Amino acid sequence: MDNILIVVPARGGSKGIKLKNLQKINGDSLIKITSDVISNLAFNYTAIVSTDHYEIAKEAKKYNLEVPFMRPKSISGDLISDWEVLYHSLTEMEIISKKKFDIVLMLQPTSPLRTESDIEECIDQLINGNFDAVWTVS
Repeated sequence: MDNILIVVPARGGSKGIKLKNLQKINGDSLIKITSDVISNLAFNYTAIVSTDHYEIAKEAKKYNLEVPFMRPKSISGDLISDWEVLYHSLTEMEIISKKKFDIVLMLQPTSPLRTESDIEECIDQLINGNFDAVWTVS
């Protein structure tokens, strides 16, 4: 399946830790760690970063993640749901790419311990388990 859209939500306006998605663990930003995991996935995908901050966009592009649009201010606040960000990203990417995506995968940079196998298992369960959605928590 090659109609998978990976959305990395990374807004700049975190109140707890300023620009938390650019913070480093062992010398690598959370954006780079997420990019590294994505680049090792064993399936075809389109991966984008949804951000409202130019420094985050610059970091994403540095590590081969696309930033095809900047997230509007109207969906960048503290009270905005994941659904709003994912829906915006999906609709924008379907217009830009002129194709429909069957699966939307959200990979938050603030979960740096996830592995390629974690993601691949979720996709496998989603497809083979005949589920509408799969969500991981820890």
